[in-house]
Amino acid sequence: MFNYYLKKLMRLIKKITAIVTITSFLLISCNTKEKEYNLTLNDGTEVFYISNDESAISINGWSEFNAINKDLLNLKDKEYNITIESLEGLNGAITNLANTVPSSLKTEEVLEDIRDVQEEYTKLINEKNAPLKNVKQNIEELVEKFDDLREELNETVEDYIK
Repeated sequence: MFNYYLKKLMRLIKKITAIVTITSFLLISCNTKEKEYNLTLNDGTEVFYISNDESAISINGWSEFNAINKDLLNLKDKEYNITIESLEGLNGAITNLANTVPSSLKTEEVLEDIRDVQEEYTKLINEKNAPLKNVKQNIEELVEKFDDLREELNETVEDYIK
């Protein structure tokens, strides 16, 4: 009787080992390597893009986006500890974001995400004297909206690659 259960246990261990091995193999093989792209879009806009890293996008000639992108990425690393004066310095870039987007990236989705960023920024500045907890929440919401914009820009750039 003991041998019977021992054999069943051994079979179960073999099956589990096989499943773990196959799963590990699949996870490793599905891990696509990052690819770096330097693209020139239809309107001559140059884009540096890294697949699998949405934060690594730089758009030559769109200084407003690049400035906001850099500042907000740095802000995430600092857990949203920043002075309101630093954020007020982004006012011109955020205000002009929609007016300066390169035509090859000017999709309805991108423009909608820009409007969302501008709305969150306005809310943040209007409520800059609110309690610190609320200000940090507004900053976090601004960063999330900009993440959405960055994601949409990445998807638009990926359409050029395909």
